[in-house]
Amino acid sequence: MKFSDLVRKRRSVRSYEPGRAISDDELKAIFDEVILSPSSFNLQHWTFIVVRDAARKQQLRAAAMNQAQVEEASAVVLVCGKLDAYRDVSTIYNEMPPEVHDRMVAMIGGIYDDNSVMQRDEAIRGASLAAMSLMYAAQARGYATGPMIGFDPQQVSELLELGPNYLPVMMIVMGTQKDEPMPRGYRRPLPEVVRLETLNGPGLE
Repeated sequence: MKFSDLVRKRRSVRSYEPGRAISDDELKAIFDEVILSPSSFNLQHWTFIVVRDAARKQQLRAAAMNQAQVEEASAVVLVCGKLDAYRDVSTIYNEMPPEVHDRMVAMIGGIYDDNSVMQRDEAIRGASLAAMSLMYAAQARGYATGPMIGFDPQQVSELLELGPNYLPVMMIVMGTQKDEPMPRGYRRPLPEVVRLETLNGPGLE
């Protein structure tokens, strides 16, 4: 499928056929592509928790405003941002020449150490980039997805045993679409959202 067709076909789906399984092999094919997503300094701030167990999905549903898609989807993926991903810099740059490795370790540590705002912002940015990749990778394999922020982050963190260095950024439900989605909602005109040179410049026609 061409990427342009994939983009136009992808929708945020809320209705799934219950009882449809997604295998480890299918997940691996999807996530092998997801982990190629871009991230600042290649720090790969993301971690994904895939929930398929029926009882655990039921618990997640209770923590997500009782939204049925959480329980009915084949899998619920909690996309997490790792707040201290910068501490992995030595491993990430381990194969670089020593002078490059040492320079990156020092530079990245200087940027992130004692900067909780930067740590949080980067965790959210990196995880969000990977989340979009996940939705496209799933769509390319025939799976519908739906991103969700309607959940209690504290409850979900406790249920899925997140440590204090992991931030629950969003949930993505994934599975076999049951009902036809609503017609695509209003999209702001291109000239309104794409400005040339400055915010006050002309819109892209």
